[in-house]
Amino acid sequence: MTSSIQLANPLRNRVLDHDLLRVFVAVVDYGGYTAAAQALHRTQAAVSQQIKRLEEAAQTALFQHPRRTVQLTEQGRTLLDYARRLISLNDEALGSLRSDDVGGKVRIGANNYYATAVLPPLLAQFCRQYPEVQLELHTGVAADMDRRLGSTFDIIINVHPAGAAAGGLLLRREPLHWVTSVNDSPHARDPLPLALLPHGSLFRSWAIAALAQVERPWYVVQESTNIAALKAACVAGLAVGVFQDASVAGDAVRILTAADGFPALPEAEVRMQTAERYLPRAAVRLHEFLCRTLIHGAGTTPDKAA
Repeated sequence: MTSSIQLANPLRNRVLDHDLLRVFVAVVDYGGYTAAAQALHRTQAAVSQQIKRLEEAAQTALFQHPRRTVQLTEQGRTLLDYARRLISLNDEALGSLRSDDVGGKVRIGANNYYATAVLPPLLAQFCRQYPEVQLELHTGVAADMDRRLGSTFDIIINVHPAGAAAGGLLLRREPLHWVTSVNDSPHARDPLPLALLPHGSLFRSWAIAALAQVERPWYVVQESTNIAALKAACVAGLAVGVFQDASVAGDAVRILTAADGFPALPEAEVRMQTAERYLPRAAVRLHEFLCRTLIHGAGTTPDKAA
């Protein structure tokens, strides 16, 4: 007669609940418990309890204490990457099974950089998964998109002053630069020729306010909603412009600083926001998709963004 000894598997009952993982990712992406609770339409107490349950299931602390700010532990950073992948795989599987149920029109407003350099391949991927959805992508200045969120747009990706309580999901935080030609000196002319976005642009208002502080006269030689056109004017030596860091990375341009007589500009945040009304199912799916792909693709979280 033989007997066998069965060893207990300590991992058998340790299954990571996808709902808890979504809450965990939301706390990180939205930069805190309160903002995550608002985005998830839950109470802050419920979010805190779900994070506690996830930490118990993982048998490790995910956030550093005290929790006045969202700072991940090393284990928390490890789990965050897995959580994003698990959620993405789960949603992709479900989406492939029920993609025929999602249709209709979704209107998106985005700043020029995201509309040209970031969103097109992502939106194409979304449309392949949900072929019945019709997307409309519009570009515009900050004030116009803020005003039209809800009435025209379901989702916007917009620029805000760093640290402003703008709400939504923080995608990136970056400096602004005064930019001109490497081969010419329009920055030395008086009055200063500028290439700017139209009225309603934060970049425009920040540039004008900064020049007013140093009593530097200026005029607009080129105005356009097209960043590429504005940048071309600067590269050619026609004007000085103001651009976010990502827009000029790798370009052959000259960055003007205080040493050139140009005052520092505010730091900008790019945030994704949804209309504060009923969102059609297609818009909800697109928002969820962009939350996953933009944050994961950018490789930044609010506590790391610079």
